Amino acid sequence: MLQKYLDEAIDDKQVVQALKEADHFLITHFCKKRDRIETRRCYWDEQSKIWETKDGKIAFTVLAMDLDETEIVGYRTFVNVFNITGRVAKHPTSKAVQ
Repeated sequence: MLQKYLDEAIDDKQVVQALKEADHFLITHFCKKRDRIETRRCYWDEQSKIWETKDGKIAFTVLAMDLDETEIVGYRTFVNVFNITGRVAKHPTSKAVQ
């Protein structure tokens, strides 16, 4: 289990490695557009990054699914993040389930 404060995540290679190894992860953040707290399923790939905004906030740019988790909608940047929870698949491939 990897627990870090979000402000420690920018330059932490251990955090990035944990996100790469996760099958997917859940980001809980405050959505200004809908004025509520939301949780989104996301994926890490070679274009994903953790960075600092001009306002000094931590931002995560990742591949995200829609709110219904039916399809990937593309890269999204999340700010005002409260929690990130990584998930690992129980089986190495979906063939085990079929």
